[in-house]
Amino acid sequence: MTEESLAGRRFGAYEVLEELGSGGMGKVYRAKNVTLERIVALKTLAPQFAADKDFVHRFLKEARVVARLNHPNIVQVYDFGCVDGIHYLAMEYVDGQSLRTHMKGGRFSEKDAVIVIRQAVRALAVAHAAGIVHRDIKPDNLMFTSRAELKLVDLGIAKRVGEDQSLTLTGEAVGTPQYISPEQIRGLKDIDARADIYSLGATFYHLVTGHAPYKGTSGALVMSMHLTYPLPDPRQYEPVLSDGICRVLRKMMAKEREERYPNVDAVDRDLYRLQIGEAPEADEPGITGIATIIDTDRVGSPQRSRTPSPPARGLQTPPAPTGSRAWSVPFPEARPGAVATPPVAPTPAPVPTPAPAFREEDLHFVSMELARHIGPLARVLVKKAAKTAPNLVALGSALSENIPDEKGRAAFRNAIRARAK
Repeated sequence: MTEESLAGRRFGAYEVLEELGSGGMGKVYRAKNVTLERIVALKTLAPQFAADKDFVHRFLKEARVVARLNHPNIVQVYDFGCVDGIHYLAMEYVDGQSLRTHMKGGRFSEKDAVIVIRQAVRALAVAHAAGIVHRDIKPDNLMFTSRAELKLVDLGIAKRVGEDQSLTLTGEAVGTPQYISPEQIRGLKDIDARADIYSLGATFYHLVTGHAPYKGTSGALVMSMHLTYPLPDPRQYEPVLSDGICRVLRKMMAKEREERYPNVDAVDRDLYRLQIGEAPEADEPGITGIATIIDTDRVGSPQRSRTPSPPARGLQTPPAPTGSRAWSVPFPEARPGAVATPPVAPTPAPVPTPAPAFREEDLHFVSMELARHIGPLARVLVKKAAKTAPNLVALGSALSENIPDEKGRAAFRNAIRARAK
């Protein structure tokens, strides 16, 4: 039996009803356990990976990790095994939509966003207590049931603290660019619960503003902004946001994890204070300044700067539209075009001529220079750009676009030009 034939077929104890989607490791189906007459989400490992022991180990590890967790805000694993050479997980079926889908209706009010994030915090508290870090918190991995209950899903890249790090792609940035923590971008081995706090903070930011914290023309640029660029003031999008919620966001998304909340319980205490109208206890992390607000249609096109709206005082939430759900209040889209990023000087596009074979020592030099600005992503970006760049200067010019500040871009280009002489 092949994976493509599962829909409409019998698969072990399951009758496969329909395909729901696919991901990096395999496909997900809606299925029915014939014996228990229970609808489940059946996640299968793609057949081409079945012969790879590392992939199988990781897949089964996911099953064992998630099966340990028992909480109403976490999707439950019922069963796992192998049928006809296809490894599978049978999980709780969530009859609902992702938080990402609900966010398409506009930003959430402070009140409703806090309710959502507190449910996610409760799920993470259970996972973290078991020594498990999710590593990919984002709106797509927070599902709502038809009863408006939040479920944390997709622990496919979860890990137990202290376990073999090779199972979680050591040295690579595992996560999603818009929500990934700086330490994951740097490829640190000792990723802990504070990485989830950062990613949840980025999700929280998106909920209350209608925008992800950073926006760029590539995932690499967005990740470099997580590393080096100050958190844009959320009130550039929604001037009515309270001082309290902005303090919580800055604390959750501090670039240095030592300056973040130490655990999700501390996050929850401040979220509760926001709910009852009290000021949070979060101290301000080290802030190097507020990002300039640039009106632009795309990153890299400098426009005239404008002054941020004055801070709002107190918990001010616009009235909910008639008929909105209790946990999610859709609002009109936030004002388009406001993107927090420094102006990027235009750089010449690489000339479409056959690329030379760069010397290894030159590529190593370029990688080391770029890594000073954006971290371990540099090696991958240099390798890719070297395939099309006609010379060393053009290579440096193209790669400089991944550096978020003009001063850094200029310094990098000058270093490459000096090397090329």
